[in-house]
Amino acid sequence: MKPKIGLMLGGGGAKGGYQLGVIRALEEHNLLDDIEVVAGTSIGAINGLLLCTLNDANKIVEVWEYAQESGFYKQGFTRFKQDKQGLYSLDVLRDIFTHYVKLKDLTKCDKDLYVVASKIIDPKKIVSQIRKDNHEKTVFHVNTHDKPFETVIASASIPLFFGTTYIDEDGYVDGGLTDNNPIDVLIDKGCNVIITVPLDYNLNLSKYINDKILIVNMTDLSLFSNKPVQMAYDIIRFTDDALTERQNYGYFVANEVINNLIDIGILNEDSSLKDSYRSISKFTYIEPSAHTYEKIKELKKQRIITKKEEKKRTKIKTKLSKKIERGKKDGNS
Repeated sequence: MKPKIGLMLGGGGAKGGYQLGVIRALEEHNLLDDIEVVAGTSIGAINGLLLCTLNDANKIVEVWEYAQESGFYKQGFTRFKQDKQGLYSLDVLRDIFTHYVKLKDLTKCDKDLYVVASKIIDPKKIVSQIRKDNHEKTVFHVNTHDKPFETVIASASIPLFFGTTYIDEDGYVDGGLTDNNPIDVLIDKGCNVIITVPLDYNLNLSKYINDKILIVNMTDLSLFSNKPVQMAYDIIRFTDDALTERQNYGYFVANEVINNLIDIGILNEDSSLKDSYRSISKFTYIEPSAHTYEKIKELKKQRIITKKEEKKRTKIKTKLSKKIERGKKDGNS
């Protein structure tokens, strides 16, 4: 029996750049075509929409670069001035979707896209955005929804930052508050091979150990901080350098995992699933190997050294420029 393959794209704001690298690796190994269902939360919902409509890693990166140029934060507190429901407006996303995403591509897509948003009881009170007891998990089937863009924007509406998104008079905020890693959605849709790309430390696999599924985790979490302040900063660090770095790491780790799947006999040399794994008989979990983790540690060390060197060179260059400038002034006096 042919397995049903799903892709889970977790939430994590700017850290979603990591998922772009994973998508590129999956594309190069011809694995994207095998994916039948995509489930995403927050930035994972955005990346899921771009994947299902553009189906091209380069084009998805192009959209991200356009978004970087537009910048949520460059526009000032537009949402707060409008209705005091949040600081920033997500109209930038609507503009991006309008320019890059064609609805006909979504309806014709051979992948089902599901996104998670958190419905709130009383959206008129700003405090309800962050009260967990006022949230209800909602799963939208984007392909068939009459407001597909709004479902994705709702999933990415980080409380207080972007405020509430309304769909048919109901208010929604970021899906990460109720399900940041929607594996359940994929299992409910019959997927028994699930590729996961979480961006946080909240991936709970213990509840799936009795399920007959194969979960392949493409994320090396050592790349992301688990300290609250740093986590919050990383979520909003939409810089060009951070995007490039995360993409590169995602691409590197995904390739490592795919090559490992070939080595241990789950994938064939052409990256297709081996016949022995076409029927999943027990819970199986694959994650980046210890060897990959050691490589990542070395790469991070090199990056830190490089950054220190750059900082030192910049400092020397600045001092030299100041001396030259003082010399010019003294010469003119």
